[in-house]
Amino acid sequence: MEENKVALVTEAGNGLGKALANLLLNYNYKVVLAASGKSYDRLSEEGSSIRGYELVETDFTSGERLSALKHQLKSSFGKLDLLVNNAEIVNGFGHKIDHLKIEEIKELYEVNFFAVIKIIQLMKPLLEQSEDPRIINVTSALGDINKMKDKEFCYYDYSLTAYATSKAALNMYTHLQCKEFIPSKISIHSFDPVALKNCTHNSVMICDEIKDEFIALIR
Repeated sequence: MEENKVALVTEAGNGLGKALANLLLNYNYKVVLAASGKSYDRLSEEGSSIRGYELVETDFTSGERLSALKHQLKSSFGKLDLLVNNAEIVNGFGHKIDHLKIEEIKELYEVNFFAVIKIIQLMKPLLEQSEDPRIINVTSALGDINKMKDKEFCYYDYSLTAYATSKAALNMYTHLQCKEFIPSKISIHSFDPVALKNCTHNSVMICDEIKDEFIALIR
């Protein structure tokens, strides 16, 4: 029998972690869902008896806590086949320049961008133990500069300075990592879970078309 693949999914506030974890369970992955703050509290209320995935509490702004997560994965599985960087937070909705708070922007970048770099650095040795290691960075069309220039785009008028710029930074980082990983067996992808035709926010109710895109990246 083929050995189960091991996946780590991160979750900090967009509610997608559980949906992505459940999709992975359907495709024979052993799933660790690492969550922080209110996301962890909400997910832990379900109780372990009805979850197919392992729920772990962490702090994406703490190098010490992330290192502990790595050691837990190494001890339990010795490898990592799939890393889904889904953790994100949103703040400052509608804030223009006079209302921007630098500390809030820094707080958001710590989770949405810097934590992704830290986690990839930490998990790379475990990914290298997999035969077909993959990384999926969950992004957003709000970080697509060309789309945000289009007046017909449904999010054109959104002023989410911290969130949008963090996703733009993530998109560039993913592109650069793609090139860096070409000589290795690690593949890295961007995934936007928002169904733009419906102009929906990230939701646990992702449509079939988007589901299919995610499944294509994990099979």
